[in-house]
Amino acid sequence: MGGHRKRILEPHRAFITERLTQNPQLTLFGLKAELAGRGVTVSHNAVWQFIRREGLRFKKKAVRP
Repeated sequence: MGGHRKRILEPHRAFITERLTQNPQLTLFGLKAELAGRGVTVSHNAVWQFIRREGLRFKKKAVRP
């Protein structure tokens, strides 16, 4: 019943950090799609909370030409 939930993105921290370092233009939705490509299905909110908790930064929306 209660307790703390396991952080599903914690094992993928190195991948997330690397991707945000390699591509500072990566959006939150883009990162979520890349995680899905690796078989990690998470909500938009889970990705946002993980990034915020870790103190990481990302591009908030895509730039349209």
